[in-house]
Amino acid sequence: MEKINPSRRTFVFGAAALAVGVAAGAGARPFCASCDTLRPPGSLSEGEFEARCIRCDCCISVCPTDVLYPLGIESGLAVRTPALDFRAGSCTFCDLCRQVCPTEAIGHADPYAPAAGRIGGARVLPDRCLAYITPGSCGICVEACPYGALTFDEDRRPQVDDAKCNGCGECVRICPANVNTSFTGGDERGIRVATEKQLAGGGVA
Repeated sequence: MEKINPSRRTFVFGAAALAVGVAAGAGARPFCASCDTLRPPGSLSEGEFEARCIRCDCCISVCPTDVLYPLGIESGLAVRTPALDFRAGSCTFCDLCRQVCPTEAIGHADPYAPAAGRIGGARVLPDRCLAYITPGSCGICVEACPYGALTFDEDRRPQVDDAKCNGCGECVRICPANVNTSFTGGDERGIRVATEKQLAGGGVA
């Protein structure tokens, strides 16, 4: 019987563990967060982004508004890649994440040219938006949008202009719905930023 030295044994076990991890990640892939994840502005397509990102956390560390966070193990192979959460802040398109990315997984993005690449698109949620539930009761997202992508309809309810919306998330950050116990159940507010996949699939109101 062939004798296996310690270094070879370590390699064999390590390779086996890696294979199991990859298989588990691949199995979870269709349901994982990386399939529908808001990435830093200017990020490459999802597949290429995941392939290039080395999970160095440089972009997360440099973000001045702390909207970037690393995905957890539930995201499968996308674990520790950066995603955005707008509940506590918004993206200012400061370009710092691109500047520190060592693999160029993040490219340049012009916040005033969303058609050339954006984070996502804002969508109002009528069942949670205060202005839909009680017309005229709110509208701070319209006033707060830095890019003029939100306007009022004839009933003073917020409407999104996709040609101007770059998915910065300021509307989500400032929305009072489901904040201070306005609502119960979940943490969704009256507006959200949807991924391009969600927008294309019509899964967002």
